[in-house]
Amino acid sequence: MSASLAALQARLGHVFRDPALLLQALTHPGYANEHPEDGEHYQRLEFLGDAVIQFVVTAALFNLRPHEREGELSRLRVALTNGIFLAGLAHELDLPAHLRLCTAERKTGGSPTAAGDAYEAVVGAIFLDAGLPAAEAFILRSYGALEARLASLKIDDANPKGRLQERVQPLHGTGALRYETIQSGGADHAKEYTSHVYLADRLLGTGHGTSKKLAEEAAARAALATLE
Repeated sequence: MSASLAALQARLGHVFRDPALLLQALTHPGYANEHPEDGEHYQRLEFLGDAVIQFVVTAALFNLRPHEREGELSRLRVALTNGIFLAGLAHELDLPAHLRLCTAERKTGGSPTAAGDAYEAVVGAIFLDAGLPAAEAFILRSYGALEARLASLKIDDANPKGRLQERVQPLHGTGALRYETIQSGGADHAKEYTSHVYLADRLLGTGHGTSKKLAEEAAARAALATLE
């Protein structure tokens, strides 16, 4: 194997017993079409790797957030396994620099999805090469601290009203939350609103914003902090 791929294995933290698996994981379908003599492309490995990533990240989130409901866990999992996020991981590992691309792809530097696909394919290759423990170790190592990843993506700022609804619905039903929003002041071009959110008759949170929507979202965040 070339010195370049040896260096990549060091970066991945996994030395392949079957180096052909790594090479396949780095082979774009377009390249395989141009050079069929050089072996298969990465799409089958990508399919396998996607399933392994979903499992590992699901288990990690399940343990990280022991009191979180399945709806919120699913939302977090999507954020940590979508193509854009995986492409970011691939770039951190310098995978795109090692991809075997067809002529057209080389001219553009590779499609936006190729990097994320390659990350999934590498996971699939490690799984076949050394089993689930090795693949899981690689995924968790490349992800790092999940809470830090979630914070960097600002996941907890997304859809606070939906998260609050998911939190209270199992115990109190679908209609238990009530928002009351009033205009609190400001010039016509810079209104500020105050919103209260109630659980039945109990005030859970108060929020402020330049629109009713933003004020309600701020109130929901305050309510979530109260419940937590």
